[in-house]
Amino acid sequence: MNPRVVLGMTLYNNARHLAEAADSLLAQSNGDFALLMLDDASSDGTAELAREYERRDARVRYRRHEQRQGMVPTWRGVAEWARQEYPRAEFFAWVSDHDRWHPEWLQHLVVALDAHPDVVLAYPLSPRIDDDGSPGPKAPRMFDTLGVTDGAARWSRFCHEGVGAGDMVYGVIRMPALTAAGTFRPVLRPDRLLIAELTLQGQIHQVQRPLWFRRHSSVSSVARQSVTLFAGAPPRWFLLPAWLQHAAVVVRRYGTGAAPVRIPAAQLARMLVLYSTTYAWRHVKKSETAHSIGRGVDNAHWVKKVIKKGFHVSVYWTLVTGRRVWGRTRRAYRRAVYETLMTMHALRGRARRLVRGGVRDLLILSHRLGLRGGGGGER
Repeated sequence: MNPRVVLGMTLYNNARHLAEAADSLLAQSNGDFALLMLDDASSDGTAELAREYERRDARVRYRRHEQRQGMVPTWRGVAEWARQEYPRAEFFAWVSDHDRWHPEWLQHLVVALDAHPDVVLAYPLSPRIDDDGSPGPKAPRMFDTLGVTDGAARWSRFCHEGVGAGDMVYGVIRMPALTAAGTFRPVLRPDRLLIAELTLQGQIHQVQRPLWFRRHSSVSSVARQSVTLFAGAPPRWFLLPAWLQHAAVVVRRYGTGAAPVRIPAAQLARMLVLYSTTYAWRHVKKSETAHSIGRGVDNAHWVKKVIKKGFHVSVYWTLVTGRRVWGRTRRAYRRAVYETLMTMHALRGRARRLVRGGVRDLLILSHRLGLRGGGGGER
């Protein structure tokens, strides 16, 4: 058997989802693959179920660690097993023991790799599902460097936009590129370092089809990795931030003449500074401290909006109330002026009538007394 593709499935205590995962892989429309199952000393029914698949399908092989080794040794081990067992295989992909794949997952990714020789990794859209298989809330993440031929440009794009390394690492990878990238190194976030190194080897292409349904975990991958990468006590260098560990690996691997990709020292230094700063900043933004600061900023912004709204409302009602008071005052003033003028006009009329009446009475009295008009009659 000389398959073009080898699928490496790492197993650890996921017997309840293993059948769904294995069935969806074995039902692929492109059946030119081998499925290697490496069990990291599971304590549930994983071993029995995996052996049953090995008996039923000639493409399936099963091995088991006697003692738990951890994620890094198991992922490296299944890739090494694939290289030894199938040295002529062109492609390799890690697959999980708890997710689900569309029947055309492998076909579409192999077609994409055949169509683009410069692409070293092809992966699909990956909608989330919950423990029961229902659609999850998290949307698929997007990243693609198809057509970007310059390695430094691909590196820069990965540093700024390369989210979802945990999705990309489950894509179909060209075996030579995987070998050159060091497979899976003993560092924190080894999936991100692997994708960064694959970025130096060639282009990454995301097939715009939802072909892999990833089961969502309530615990973040970073939190899981801190206790699952190695069985027992973690290496001393795990005390360092992940980006510093990655930078040390890249310097050691690509700063020598035997590097798979030749990078001038000055350019390599700039690339590592960019990688470290963008990674550190992304890590800070995701930290609880940053979230607390963000919540504080949001609360301050909310208080500012409330104060601003309260100020605008108070100004509005002050203007409205002032306008009403001014209107009422103006109407009262006009009414008072009007009534004053009318009263003065009435008083003036009465006074004029009184004066006229007094003059008339005086004239009548003087006439009667002969003070006016009487002398003319005697002559």
